Amino acid sequence: MKIGGLAKSAGISVSTVRFYEAQGLMPKPRTRESGYREYEETDLERLRLIIAAKRKRFPLKLIRIVLDALDSEPQPCAEVASLVKQRISTLGREIRDLQRLQSHLLAQLEAWERGTLPKVECLCAILQTDALSNPKKELKMSIIEVFTAGCKNCDEAVRIVKEAVAPCGCEVKVLPADGPEAKARGANCAPCIWKDGVNVFCGLPTRDEAIAKLRITR
Repeated sequence: MKIGGLAKSAGISVSTVRFYEAQGLMPKPRTRESGYREYEETDLERLRLIIAAKRKRFPLKLIRIVLDALDSEPQPCAEVASLVKQRISTLGREIRDLQRLQSHLLAQLEAWERGTLPKVECLCAILQTDALSNPKKELKMSIIEVFTAGCKNCDEAVRIVKEAVAPCGCEVKVLPADGPEAKARGANCAPCIWKDGVNVFCGLPTRDEAIAKLRITR
């Protein structure tokens, strides 16, 4: 098939195919006597794998390592599994970084709305100053534990808690109500919500109750 047919079958543009070729992710195709490049079904499968990895937010460098494993390893899936574990760990750090950024931007916006951002000469105080520059105002993230029994109320409690603390980036741990952590805490009902080792709520909280008891205030 020609490059246009390859791109259409993969659901991407011709320029994207050429980009992957330039990056060395796709092998150079066979060229006909007419000058047209001819692609095989194996090229399409490789391209679909690249696209799938990109949708899962794999960087090009890691995709290249995956493809190298597929090309050279006798059991490529074992190598790919190791790479996926590394990617999961990296995503965890990226998520935490994004949560901290979200918290910072929320603080900036709230400070601007209150008119408490530093008065300095700059183009935009929201982006160029720091509402949390005073160490006394820096936020300490809390650890929220939700002990559940796997019931509908427990699932709803987890959802409400996560939504309540999302703006402040607190860590939410979902733990079994009959597990060792629950026994150590003395949690004897579900759902049961703890913040930094202190029981703050038993039962299903409303959104406002969860915000009031769990969200970090400034």
